[in-house]
Amino acid sequence: MKKSSRNTGLLLIDSHDDGSLIADVKTPGGPVLQLFRSPFKWLFFGNLLSAIGFELRLMAQSWLILELGGSQVWVGAATGLRVVPFLLASLVAGVLIDRIGGRTILLWDRLGLLLLAAATYAIVALGVAQVWQVVALSIAVGGVIALGMPSATTLVSELVPPHQLQTANSLNTLGYSIARALGPMGGGVLIATVGLSAPWVALMLLFALSALCTLQLPKVEKIPATVSAWTSLAAGFNYVRSHPIVSRVMLIAFSIIVGSSVMPIWPIYARDRFDVGGTGFGYMMAAFALGQGISALYVANRRQWTRLSTPILCASMIWGMTMIAFGFSTSYPLTLAVLFVMGTAVPLWVTSVVTILQTQTDRPMLGRVMAVYAMSMQVGMIGALFGAWLGQLIGNDWMLLLTGSSFVLLNFGIIFSSRDMRQI
Repeated sequence: MKKSSRNTGLLLIDSHDDGSLIADVKTPGGPVLQLFRSPFKWLFFGNLLSAIGFELRLMAQSWLILELGGSQVWVGAATGLRVVPFLLASLVAGVLIDRIGGRTILLWDRLGLLLLAAATYAIVALGVAQVWQVVALSIAVGGVIALGMPSATTLVSELVPPHQLQTANSLNTLGYSIARALGPMGGGVLIATVGLSAPWVALMLLFALSALCTLQLPKVEKIPATVSAWTSLAAGFNYVRSHPIVSRVMLIAFSIIVGSSVMPIWPIYARDRFDVGGTGFGYMMAAFALGQGISALYVANRRQWTRLSTPILCASMIWGMTMIAFGFSTSYPLTLAVLFVMGTAVPLWVTSVVTILQTQTDRPMLGRVMAVYAMSMQVGMIGALFGAWLGQLIGNDWMLLLTGSSFVLLNFGIIFSSRDMRQI
């Protein structure tokens, strides 16, 4: 395989003839410090700013819907129905990434989110916002995110050498945990001190800065496609379906559809069960984010897992049990503690799933595989809608008992039913 090299001054980047990158870090220091001396830092900061905006939007739109008189089903719909355009956009996102590069697609994503934030600000500032409009704009956001999620994940493996993928993926998860703290807390403060239109101004600024970070990423030349987009798309799905490891890991990823049923219940408990308002809801999100951040730092600085199936099993058990504990909790301090523990499961589960996919997937297929993985994360939003609906039928506590148990059983069943998965 042909290679060309270029020295960035911070690390040597070798480029395969298929356009992929191999980074050989030449700087001293630990793995985290090495990554922040490389172009990966621009991806990290761009992802961080975008994630803060994503979490801020989730909090602001949930509170806005409730203030406009919407029910928890509408809150779940604003989150869950985004999956419809996301699935359609994901059908082409992976193909586009493998053809023109993740950097370009990621830039489109962030500029699109900026425009949608501006549209939401306009209807709120003019005082014409209605529940259906907020839900419609959230659905449009889903289509744009379909471009950004697989692009960001693909770029990690293009900028980072294989032995540092666990660290890089964990740092991105740390960024998301920071976002889960700053986004909702910032949204609560802005709503309480300025008004419902303030979070949308902050969103526009965040996505503009994220786009500027994306522009600093190195460009990767892609080999011109020799087959049609449809053929390339079909090849991607066939690859995911037939690969013995990738197919099962993708099933684990899609199990989030039951694990995410807890998400729309958070603001409902904050308002109705604990009566702590927007600020208290922000503290709940912050407790979750703190647990996630501490766990992400641990994963980023520890040696590579001997078997990546182990953290997946541990994380699924933690997540399922804390879902149940959250559902039945009637104490606000206890709920904060439960959310903290729940957050610790995220880096263990996400980092391991993503690292397996990045290391087991053939490089020319990576964009399409990451697009399917991104679909799994958004299909999880259907779980939010399902959880909101089922919670109204049987009660949120019993709903979380059912879905939390199902999440654990699915993860354990997929791993223990395959020798390859147990040993990976």
